[in-house]
Amino acid sequence: MDQPTAEQALRQLEPLVGEWAFEARWPSGEMWPGGGRVTFEWHPSGAHLLQRGTAELPEAPDNVS
Repeated sequence: MDQPTAEQALRQLEPLVGEWAFEARWPSGEMWPGGGRVTFEWHPSGAHLLQRGTAELPEAPDNVS
């Protein structure tokens, strides 16, 4: 069976790398009063993709994944 390698699978994430703007809605459907930014970058090992985000809403904490 021909399965992709971990390196091939990771490379499929390459289109996410960069900085993105986002907007969001509350579960009720109401828009957040702002937006936010999220960035995706490769960890120096090349084996992980790091995501960092911040929202323009004081109740929403910054995050790193």
